[in-house]
Amino acid sequence: MRYVLKSQVGESLYRKRTQMIEPVFGHIRDNRGVTRFLRRGRGAVRTEWRLLMMTNNLTKLHRHQIASGEA
Repeated sequence: MRYVLKSQVGESLYRKRTQMIEPVFGHIRDNRGVTRFLRRGRGAVRTEWRLLMMTNNLTKLHRHQIASGEA
């Protein structure tokens, strides 16, 4: 893994990670106040995570429609 990250391609991909992936986790934790899962068990946590991601995606779609004037 260290070899991959030291290459130019790996370095540029890792730099993009903060722009693409990590803001989603920060938004869920800070803006929506979700700091831990409320249910127990792998299946229940997976369902809760999918619900969080679904609402996140729906919010993004709603904002995109408002911004583009298609509402």
